Amino acid sequence: MSPPGLSLTLRITLVTVAMIAVFFLVTATLLERAFRENAEDAVMTRLEAQLLLLMGVVEVSGPHEVRLPELLPEARLSLPAGGLYARILDRDGEMLWRSPSALGVALGDWRERQMFQHEMTVRWELPEQSFPLTFQVLEDREAYIAQIDRYRRTLWGALALLTALLMAAQALALGLWGLRPLRRVRTDLEALRLGENRRLEGSYPREIGMLTDSINALLEFERERLQRQSNALADLAHSLKTPLSALRLAVESGDGEHRDMRIQIERMQEMIEHELNRAQRLGPSPFQAPLVLAPVIERTCTALQRVADHHGVVLDTVLQPECTLRIDTGALFELLGNVLDNALRHARSRVRVTLGCGPEGLELCIDDDGPGIPEAERERVLRRGARSDTRAGGQGLGLHIVATLVRDHGGELSIEHAPGLGGARIRMTFPGA
Repeated sequence: MSPPGLSLTLRITLVTVAMIAVFFLVTATLLERAFRENAEDAVMTRLEAQLLLLMGVVEVSGPHEVRLPELLPEARLSLPAGGLYARILDRDGEMLWRSPSALGVALGDWRERQMFQHEMTVRWELPEQSFPLTFQVLEDREAYIAQIDRYRRTLWGALALLTALLMAAQALALGLWGLRPLRRVRTDLEALRLGENRRLEGSYPREIGMLTDSINALLEFERERLQRQSNALADLAHSLKTPLSALRLAVESGDGEHRDMRIQIERMQEMIEHELNRAQRLGPSPFQAPLVLAPVIERTCTALQRVADHHGVVLDTVLQPECTLRIDTGALFELLGNVLDNALRHARSRVRVTLGCGPEGLELCIDDDGPGIPEAERERVLRRGARSDTRAGGQGLGLHIVATLVRDHGGELSIEHAPGLGGARIRMTFPGA
């Protein structure tokens, strides 16, 4: 038998978690990349504006003579190590001017320092001459990196919170709505098991409806198969019973030489009776409705009252009315009939039937005030063909049939001393529902 698979709830949850995780991972990566590109574009646009402002305030007197006012258009250019730097280069790359913020900062390795840099080379026109000048504006990446880190923390925090909310909503929807049809099927199956319904009825989703239709078809097939088996056994038993009866009459009409043959015929007839009764029950059905036992016991005792009167035995009952058991009425009649028949034949004056039940289970006891069954013989008399009284007729199938019936219905049968009456007690116990 293979181990049970993952539950549907766990399967759906795992798939949902995986899909949400992949979706948010891709979304976060794309959003972060887009934000990074937009931030870089914003920095470059800002540097271009700073460069144009710088070009607007510069005073150029010659190819190597440039002068800027003390109050620069961007305050950070005046702060030492302010993160924003500017310089002006001549046609040979010689630095003509640099911002106060660049004092002590090696701007030559800006690529190694991964600075943002924007430059523009213009040809400066003077009345007597023209010459090229290169304007450069540079900015450290610390502010940009800090901005990206803040955005990343905010983004991933928000996505984590959104994931948790989505998972909670998914679990709530799955529990309250998604799996409701399966819970309804489970409830209907339990009602079917308890015998309250004969098939699964209800409005189910299409996928589950296909399953319930298959279950109903299987149940109907099993009922028909069991009925065919029961009919076949009954037909076989009846077909054998008629010629055996004729053979028995023929033997009984002869002389005493056929005594052994008559015994064997009686044994075969009892076995056929046993198989015929067995064909009527075929064991308990898992969908058997609970049977209220007290009325059936009362009817059985009423039917046997004439036998009790014949033996001079008082047959009384002490029954708890609400006790139920999943058992067929015919099987219960057979069980009670066998045990009560034995009790009435061996009792001196009284037989008592007691029925009780509770959360722990059900107990049915049949006591008599006869000679009882010795403790050493109790296990043997429950075996097929064994009898406690060898003087009586029959082949000892009664208690064996009863024990089989009790086991078939999940119970246990034991032979004990009858308290109060002093004879035998046949005690049958069944587990609680």
